[in-house]
Amino acid sequence: MTTRELAIWRWVLAGLTILLGLANMVDLPMEPHETFVVRTVEEMHDRGEWIVPYLNDRPRLNKPPLSYWFTAVVAEIAGDLHRVAPWEGRLVSVLAGAGLVAVTGLLGVALAGPAVGLMAAAIAASSHGVFYYIHSARPEMLYAFWCALGLLAFVRAWQADQASVRLRWVMGMWGAFALACLTKGPQLPLMLVLALALFTRLHAPLRPLTLDLLRPVWGLLILAAVNLPWWYAMRQGVGAEALQHSQLGGSLLRPHLPDGNPYYFYRTWQLVLPWVALLPTLATLRRAEGQRPMLLWLALVIAVPAVLLSFGPQARWYYMLPILPALCLALAVAAERFWNVERLRRWMPIWLFVHGGLMLALLVWSQVKGSPLPWLSVAGLFGLMALCAAAWRGHRRGMALPGWLLVTALLFMTTTASVAYTPRMWGLDRYADRNGALRLARLVRADEPLVSWRTDVTNLIYYLDRAIPRAEHPPDLTRLQARWVLAPTRTVASLAAAVPVSGHCALDTGDGYLWLIRVGAAEAQSNPALSSPDCDRRPLPVPAP
Repeated sequence: MTTRELAIWRWVLAGLTILLGLANMVDLPMEPHETFVVRTVEEMHDRGEWIVPYLNDRPRLNKPPLSYWFTAVVAEIAGDLHRVAPWEGRLVSVLAGAGLVAVTGLLGVALAGPAVGLMAAAIAASSHGVFYYIHSARPEMLYAFWCALGLLAFVRAWQADQASVRLRWVMGMWGAFALACLTKGPQLPLMLVLALALFTRLHAPLRPLTLDLLRPVWGLLILAAVNLPWWYAMRQGVGAEALQHSQLGGSLLRPHLPDGNPYYFYRTWQLVLPWVALLPTLATLRRAEGQRPMLLWLALVIAVPAVLLSFGPQARWYYMLPILPALCLALAVAAERFWNVERLRRWMPIWLFVHGGLMLALLVWSQVKGSPLPWLSVAGLFGLMALCAAAWRGHRRGMALPGWLLVTALLFMTTTASVAYTPRMWGLDRYADRNGALRLARLVRADEPLVSWRTDVTNLIYYLDRAIPRAEHPPDLTRLQARWVLAPTRTVASLAAAVPVSGHCALDTGDGYLWLIRVGAAEAQSNPALSSPDCDRRPLPVPAP
């Protein structure tokens, strides 16, 4: 491929990422963390309050507001701000995912050349991390995009020859990190700044330029200008004490001693599935004499967050999503070193056969598990056949490694787009939650008090478009004038022991049952909901002795 063709394909991959995100974006049921975003936007709109996020009629002091604001813009354009649709929350992630793929490609070009840039973008566009989180309204993908943009700006500043150009890129880096802080918090941006500072000290030619490349005073000013106005208004709205004991107040930033499990050093690679066949090639990087600065940069950007996150109170593999561009770039560089001309000629047909077979098996699996759109699987099958034919023609003409990885990425993307409509791809509990919400809406009138017992029911709050207060103690039920109470299996016995139960229905949630309990006098058994076809009257669970 020529340099121009490599650049065109990088941007094509970013566009295909948008198309991949559109697959089942509208009909895929929400999972609870997504409803945190879209329901919060609805309640902020209903209150006319765009500073303090609200969820279930209570301040939600967990995340900064930028993803809420972007979702609100999409919903306003669509005319649905009063009732935000799932796709409106996910569109922000789709666009951010396309941006992340583009930034990954640009990082590859800047650090290792156009061929590596295309390969890194191909790995990113077809990775599990991108596929899953462009189908989610959570702020993860937007957060990853800002962090990756900050890394790209640092690399541009590092490579700039003129001081004025370097300053502009450094300002851009801090601007991207500031927006990341306003999206999900300062954790990853601060870790990345530390990694970049270590790089400037460990890479000898950059030591005299450390302050020029970091500009800490300017950085603090930009961070403050972007974030402090909202933080100050938030503090005025909810009070210093409420903010202090929340996630926004840093409850998740308190360090904990690691338990010895190197979680982030192995689970992080889940982000780049299904590219596991490239992982052994990372061993070739030990002998990459001519690329030491780039490899040092990659090692620090990956290792510093992995080490520091190990001291956190939670272990979540997706916390490393902002590091995805570095992971993809490391795999692309390693692949370029490993796959010489002879290995390509001998082994790439086997590579194509194995990965094509795996994708075919995934298509068959989706049909067996009940794909609602069989024609899409057929289209995916023809797409696989066309890509394999193109790859075989390319092999006979001596196709280079970027072409092979591009075809492989297109195989992955074609298949995942085809199976994205299969419910089991996402978990049947999502669909059961939505179906349960529809049944619940028919069982409980909108004017009847509905309360949850010692559990959160965020998805139901969104689907029913109503607040469902949470009760922890029997007096809470009296205070809330509860007539209907939702309780999971683990708490239903304690509810039955605390209040009189006059009837119940079971709601299937996919991985168990949620129990709709009618509380009050025995005459309430005449309630028509309890004799409705939507009411599953199976017996209440018996508590263990």
